[in-house]
Amino acid sequence: MKVPRVVIGMSGGVDSAVSAFLLKQKGFDVVGLHMINWDSQEEGSSTCPRSKDEADARNVCDRLNIPFHTVNFVKEYWNHVFLKFLENYKIGRTTVPDIDCNYSIKFDAFHKVAQETFDADFIATGHYATTSFGDFQQNRKHSEAIRLFSGRDPLKDQTFFLCTVTQEQLKRAMFPLGSLQKSEVKRIAEQQGFHRVVKKPESMGICFIGKKKRFSDFLDEYIEPKPGRIVLKDGKQIGKHHGIHQFTIGKRIHGKYLNERSHFGFFVSEIRSDTGDVVACNGSHHSDLYATRFLINRPNWIPSSDPLEEISPSKILCRIQRTHPPVPCKVEKSEHYLSVEPKIPLRATSPGQMCVFYTTENECLGGGEIFKIEKTL
Repeated sequence: MKVPRVVIGMSGGVDSAVSAFLLKQKGFDVVGLHMINWDSQEEGSSTCPRSKDEADARNVCDRLNIPFHTVNFVKEYWNHVFLKFLENYKIGRTTVPDIDCNYSIKFDAFHKVAQETFDADFIATGHYATTSFGDFQQNRKHSEAIRLFSGRDPLKDQTFFLCTVTQEQLKRAMFPLGSLQKSEVKRIAEQQGFHRVVKKPESMGICFIGKKKRFSDFLDEYIEPKPGRIVLKDGKQIGKHHGIHQFTIGKRIHGKYLNERSHFGFFVSEIRSDTGDVVACNGSHHSDLYATRFLINRPNWIPSSDPLEEISPSKILCRIQRTHPPVPCKVEKSEHYLSVEPKIPLRATSPGQMCVFYTTENECLGGGEIFKIEKTL
């Protein structure tokens, strides 16, 4: 009987290293494949230095005695992830590149290379998530739909970023870390001698932004400044800015942009791309910052049928940020969009963000992009 071949995405970090070890331990035919998604010439000093990550990934594969290869997705990443990121910030929308990267690169382009070039039966990543088929596909049933669930470690759960994956992609995916806590992963890495990757800082935020650069400075390199006004809701101007791409809803406005001061500070409550105005409110807990109803595009549903038709409304939860817990919500369907009313008002809800749905049993149902804030407190 043929031993299933698993191609594992090797990032050079501790999560993929331990995932590869666990796959080897389970007896799979494991192949390590490192993705190059960002051109190092674009960023001389980066939090995700390509050569170091590649070397660390290769070192782990050598220790495990598994083949190591690289694949270049710089063009695909630029066209399908980075340009979309820039276009959204140009019009004042906040996006999550990790979701687009999973959709276009890790679960599409990477899967195709793994299957077509390396004859993979399954494709593994170090995501903290699990499925109804099991962390190692041990419960796989060809006739059944697969379901995506939160990983065991609630602080590391990454299903939020997987909200756009499809049934077909999930059915060939493995998440070896799904049933582990991060502390257990680090302990295994130490035991296996992966000392270098254990000590590496975790990749946080957007890895194509250099560690010596502020986010706003990075954006200025790619987006042309378009000066505009900073105004209060009543239209009173309190400052000027150099481009709406410098602002995100819920963030404090730096005093250098303002000609008026507030003891509580001014915060972005709305970005008007048509006029170039940034609307400010007084204080970090102003009612204008808390959305009570917003509209989203028709979601990508991970289950094979519309879960809103089959799951009790009382069991539906939503979240708009990975670090925030899911909250109960009311969902109403229209022909082209959904209206979502969280039972707990959500701070800093912004067009461009993803609204990801869960059940009370920690199943991730999928998500849709927010395009309009209809109501605040």
